[in-house]
Amino acid sequence: MKLDFILTTPRLYLRPYKIADVDANLAAVLESQPDLSPWVEWCHAGYDQQDAHAWLSASQMNWKIDNGYELAIFTRRDDKFLGTVCLNNLSQLTNSAELGYWIRSSCHRQGYATEAIVALARFAFDTLALTRLEIVVHITNTPSQKTAERTGALFESLSRNRIYTHDKACDGMVYSLIPQDLAPKRNRIG
Repeated sequence: MKLDFILTTPRLYLRPYKIADVDANLAAVLESQPDLSPWVEWCHAGYDQQDAHAWLSASQMNWKIDNGYELAIFTRRDDKFLGTVCLNNLSQLTNSAELGYWIRSSCHRQGYATEAIVALARFAFDTLALTRLEIVVHITNTPSQKTAERTGALFESLSRNRIYTHDKACDGMVYSLIPQDLAPKRNRIG
């Protein structure tokens, strides 16, 4: 898939990562390390520019081979880098993918993650023609669970040993989105 497109929302734009995003990514990860590190193994105390560069290079390769789609999230107002929203674990067999996200700590609780998730879900359904997205959240990551719920995702199950991070298996809360979940809500009369 091409790396030269942009998804827009009222407040955000999302685009594939560029190598020029290394410093912005690094600053956001370092700022957010205390919030991210319990949930994602790649966010560790020693995360540095080399790690950021390697991750961005891998992200670009994933796009080129249609293995995953990581999008950098920026504000439209001032081009501030906010975080990442991504599709991974794409399955042709089930026509589905997993959707992940993180927002830098200084920008939490402003609705950015929800807005970015909905934009990426629309892309997944309308452009990639996927029919199901799963958001899998660690059972103690309450903020991420609430974000999934705000997107309209339906909680489906507690999946045992669904997440493997920090050298151990953990239970995960599985939420799903299907195209109908993003359909415009019609006003009811009566």
